[in-house]
Amino acid sequence: MTATAVPEAPPSRPTKDREPLAFATVAKWFGWVVTAAVVILLIIGAFTSDPIRKMWYSIVIGVGAAAALFIGYNKILDQSRARWPLIPAGLGAMVGLVVGAALQHNGWFPPDALGILLGGLVGFVVGYGLGMALTPDLAGRVRWEQRLRPIGFVGPAVMFVLVFLIIPSFRTIVLSFKGGRRGEGSLTLDQYRNVLGDDTFFSVDGFTNIFTSRLFIVGVFALVFAVVAAWASTQKFLGTDQARNATNIMRVLGGAVVVMVALAIIGFFEAVFREPNESDIVDVLTKVVSSTASLIVVLVAAALVLALFILGRSRGSTADLDWGTPSSSLVAILGVILLLFAVLSTMQAVIWNNLWWVVTVAGLSTVLGLLLAILADRSSSEKWAKTMIFMPMAISMVGAAVIWDFMYTRSPGDDQLGLLNAIIQGLGFSPAGFFNDGLQAPWNNIWIMIIMIWIQAGFAMVVLSAAIKSVPDDLLEAARVDGATEIQVFWRIVIPQIRPTILVVLTTLIIIVMKVYDLVKATTNGRAGTEVFANAMFNELRNPNFPKSAVFAVTIFVLTLPVMVYNIRRTQKEVA
Repeated sequence: MTATAVPEAPPSRPTKDREPLAFATVAKWFGWVVTAAVVILLIIGAFTSDPIRKMWYSIVIGVGAAAALFIGYNKILDQSRARWPLIPAGLGAMVGLVVGAALQHNGWFPPDALGILLGGLVGFVVGYGLGMALTPDLAGRVRWEQRLRPIGFVGPAVMFVLVFLIIPSFRTIVLSFKGGRRGEGSLTLDQYRNVLGDDTFFSVDGFTNIFTSRLFIVGVFALVFAVVAAWASTQKFLGTDQARNATNIMRVLGGAVVVMVALAIIGFFEAVFREPNESDIVDVLTKVVSSTASLIVVLVAAALVLALFILGRSRGSTADLDWGTPSSSLVAILGVILLLFAVLSTMQAVIWNNLWWVVTVAGLSTVLGLLLAILADRSSSEKWAKTMIFMPMAISMVGAAVIWDFMYTRSPGDDQLGLLNAIIQGLGFSPAGFFNDGLQAPWNNIWIMIIMIWIQAGFAMVVLSAAIKSVPDDLLEAARVDGATEIQVFWRIVIPQIRPTILVVLTTLIIIVMKVYDLVKATTNGRAGTEVFANAMFNELRNPNFPKSAVFAVTIFVLTLPVMVYNIRRTQKEVA
């Protein structure tokens, strides 16, 4: 029996790791892109007037110079091992060009390119001489190449940030401390004293009225309800003897919440349909809810709940409160919002109005975006629904203000052009002035905030929808198998998983809203108690009062800085 020869398999090709893209290829494509951009800019400049043509030619020169510096810098580094003196010579030439341009700008050189070229030539000669005198060994040249190569990519970005962000910010801060209308005076604190001393921009008058406002009393009640709801959820989960009592207490508090919400909604719509401060239900709410007796009852209830909780924790008979249920977490958020509304609607000044924008727009946009993300993900027409909701993001702030101005406008005659006023008049009520009516201040700010919520809710929806879809299905299925309802799955599984994304959306919206300008400018221009810092900054800039405008810019920066620092630290912790 003869053995059958088994054919040998063909030798496999040796696998090679994919080599990184060579710099020559990057430089070639970069050169083609720059050349195309230069040609397009030259063509555009050829068909424009002389001032515009000069501007285009300046752009062409700037783009060409940047491209030449980038490519030349990397080409010089390629010669680090064979021709080391070229590296310090090239770097010296670049520094010399910059120094020559600075000297020419200050009148030390003639007003032409000769002084700049002379600076570059001197820098090249000095650098070449240093390179010839101080030539490191081969290992040292390799280390220098590895250190200097990233600068060619990172350096332009750092220079851009330095020239267009850090230096202007520093100059703005210095300008805010200057005297005179154009900053020609000496350093002084008069501008800050004028702003802080102006009741229009900063005031604490009426602070005591916060504690007797309906919003404050209802907000404290909501926090009491949230704490009791969290305690009741804990008792039910542990199956203690207090579980039945917790259920009964929750029913009583829940009924009170339903009644108060119903009265608040009816009073709100009655106040809108009728003239301001002429609503019967609002008057009743003012007398019943916003009274000293109601304040005492709510504060005593809050103190009692807090004392019982502290006593129970000291005896070891009270477990941690369960904030993972909608009845506790949502009502707690509602209570905090009502307390903030009580403060920000009572304190009438630009700084409080700006903070009111942040609380309302950032908070409601995030909540509404989360709700829309849940509903859109469960819809059969998810793509169309998300497209329609996200569409306002494509509209400019001014365009959105014009659209909603037609919604809010009140015509002098009987025929109302505004949609909302036409509906109100059709129901038999008098048309409302909305944000242009000073009698509705400070609540006329809400109507402008609705426009921005309409725009930003789509952004929040898209980001949060992507985060919800990234939650592992295994966790959801495991919770459902254990008997959890859909609400429990959402609040105890989905929300903890997407909490970082919620914080990102919230901090992003806070930064955007802190700088709000377009909507206020296009709707009221700050009239009727709707002024914000950015609009005040622009008005003072056109006045012109440059130092006072800089004060408002610095104030916006100071108010935004804590949010930016928090966001950066949170990102660093996630990366670590």
